[in-house]
Amino acid sequence: MSKFNLVSALSVIILVTSTLSVASDDKQNKEFTFMDRDMWFELPQSEIETRSETYTLTTLKAEKSVKPNQRLYLWIGEPAWPNNGDAMVVKGLTKSGDVWYLDTPEALFVDRSRITMRGMDGDFVAELVNLATEKYQQVVLITLDVGAVPVLRGLRKWQEQADAELRNRFKNLVLLYPSLFVNAPVAGEVPELYPITSNSALPITILQPEQGAQSNTIGLSERTLKMGGSLVNTIQVPIATDGYFKYQDIKPMAADAAKRIPEVVDQKIALLNKLKYQVARMDPVELTPPESKIIAGMVKLDKPKQMQSFSLKALEGQQIRVPEDYKGKALLVNFWATWCPHCVEEIPSMNRALDHLDEDRFAMISVSYKDTQEIMEEFVKEVKVDFPILMDYDGKVSEDWKVFAYPSSFLIDANGRIRYAINSGSIWDSQEMLGYLREVMQIPYKPE
Repeated sequence: MSKFNLVSALSVIILVTSTLSVASDDKQNKEFTFMDRDMWFELPQSEIETRSETYTLTTLKAEKSVKPNQRLYLWIGEPAWPNNGDAMVVKGLTKSGDVWYLDTPEALFVDRSRITMRGMDGDFVAELVNLATEKYQQVVLITLDVGAVPVLRGLRKWQEQADAELRNRFKNLVLLYPSLFVNAPVAGEVPELYPITSNSALPITILQPEQGAQSNTIGLSERTLKMGGSLVNTIQVPIATDGYFKYQDIKPMAADAAKRIPEVVDQKIALLNKLKYQVARMDPVELTPPESKIIAGMVKLDKPKQMQSFSLKALEGQQIRVPEDYKGKALLVNFWATWCPHCVEEIPSMNRALDHLDEDRFAMISVSYKDTQEIMEEFVKEVKVDFPILMDYDGKVSEDWKVFAYPSSFLIDANGRIRYAINSGSIWDSQEMLGYLREVMQIPYKPE
């Protein structure tokens, strides 16, 4: 080969290598969104046969340094599609064990509905756990959100028939932001938990995003699980919001989950050994679950109740007292967070609704749930907000108002009585919503 041809060939190789490297770097540096699933589709799948069914699972083998058949992470997916966040977490878990991931709706041929998942009897969970404990020395079950309901049911059924050796191979149930409530209640009401919550006796670790919607109510779930004999602890995950590694900051949050889950499992196993904790055999029990339904739209309170007063600093720094600083005015008090898409979507319509109302008789107030000053200052540069933003930094006011879902809003007459509540986003300048706002605004003010 001539010197010229050799140089040309080397140039082509360098160019191709450089191009591939840039493409690889671009993929590495790409910010993932909830819709990105390319990494997930690259993961291998296997047919897993239980005693009565065959399930298609995403399966990953542990790294070579891990002892074979030592630990299995059995992941029961929730209604949402698994995405690149899930892929990054399960790949990270292979540093300490094998992984079986069941995309529950896909594998069981059911719709991706929260109500559907809440209604599942959990038989598939019992079958998979039975097979897993036959094959592995340590079985860790992981699920998210409403997946906690059928998982607890299935584990209860498994405990009714598994022998002591298999039961004690079950080491931890890791619940990521579990939703064990029957429904999202009417805003301001106490939610109802599924009966299985107080009829479970398992080693459980809850990982609750610190800024998630249920961080104020997770203590109720923990206490109810303990009533049944479960060994439960809750760990608040700093910075994370609802979805943890699935929605925002996917890469750093997935890295956090992949590291945090094995750590909490090791801690739980050490505690089980110290306490000589045995996973109990359970007697059969008939639990009739209440009907799960979606409570949406504006709800009129049968008996108007007096609002709780509160005082918070506004984004600009001034202290605002509610309702003292709004005497004689009807109020829309809106609880929200910048990470909540529906919260953000309704803000423009709230701005527009104000143009249709008498500012001497009506005011809007928003209470920001656990957002920081820095986050909110950046937010208002992008989104116009025409009403005060009160900063509930620690979430205490939201907790006192029993806010369960975001956004949640309350319509309050000029005398401080809550007339209506809604626990979802809305188009506030629609004729329907303006009708509610005007109705409350027109209730006469009766000073004491």
